[in-house]
Amino acid sequence: MKILVIQLRQLGDILLTTPVLRELKRLVPGCNITFLSHQMGKLILEDCPFVDDYFTYGNDWSLRQEISLASTLRKRKFDFAFDFMNNPRSALYSLGSLARERVAFRSARWWCYNHLVPRQGPKQYIVREKFRILESAGFNANPDHADRLVLPWFEKDTAPVMRFVGQHPWASDAPLRIAISPTHRREVRRWPLERYAALADFLARHWGAFVVWQWGPGEEPEIDAVMGMCNETTYKAPKTSFRELAALTANVDLFIGNSNGPSHVAVATGTPSLQLHGPTHAWAWCPQTERHSAIQGEGASMSEIGLASVIAKLESMRPMLMAYADNRRAAGMRVHWIHPSPALQR
Repeated sequence: MKILVIQLRQLGDILLTTPVLRELKRLVPGCNITFLSHQMGKLILEDCPFVDDYFTYGNDWSLRQEISLASTLRKRKFDFAFDFMNNPRSALYSLGSLARERVAFRSARWWCYNHLVPRQGPKQYIVREKFRILESAGFNANPDHADRLVLPWFEKDTAPVMRFVGQHPWASDAPLRIAISPTHRREVRRWPLERYAALADFLARHWGAFVVWQWGPGEEPEIDAVMGMCNETTYKAPKTSFRELAALTANVDLFIGNSNGPSHVAVATGTPSLQLHGPTHAWAWCPQTERHSAIQGEGASMSEIGLASVIAKLESMRPMLMAYADNRRAAGMRVHWIHPSPALQR
């Protein structure tokens, strides 16, 4: 069986599509899966054991290049094309593939598909919504597998975290290692920096935590600003690639952050997490399991999330976090992605 999976972008959305690949390989042993995304998708899908072929497109492509890709897809003679993006470009790629079954949620582009899934049902984690598309085509994905995101990383990706821990011995002795990611490219999706600083002070002072600030390209000034607001000693993570970020996250005991890419990386590595949501819906973007919790701001506002409510949620998670930290110390440095994902190890 030949299957085309389409999720053109963003990094978080592509990562949230990886459980679909795992489920298809589990349900249809020997199937061939082709993934189509923007070039950024290589950061997620390179070395993924559940992808057989991979195609990318570029924002600056000419019409000739677009037609060429559609022709290449058509020659593959796919049995199924699952479009999880459902925008004009993905719809045309799906139609151009001429797959026997072209499946997507119902939309204004209904004419590009021959198998439509109604947008209905209870509010749930977006991966379980993706599973509904599979189920409508006869693939009974297990909803309990929804938090099994796939992001392979290897020993070479641990170099920055190994150097970092070597430079800060307290990282090894602290009862908890906590990573905080206070950034987001959209201001309305950021919890105020001064509250992140106050939270970091509380965790360092009352929990004895080693607090490290995560950041990506262009975000370092924001990290410098929040660290300048702290009264306790906190630490700035080293510059990392996406896979190195996964290795760093895999070696802490808790991730705290906005609804951003690093929050999904935490789920992929199995690291306990607390996500803060305002205009985004916590039920859609957080799996809400024992390890992964979320707080929703009233009125879709991040500023409505009080420091006290975040601390109260963390206090309720603390016994689980301490047990997780004990297991992490006993196991030593995690130096590679494990198949099945550490998120499976309950």
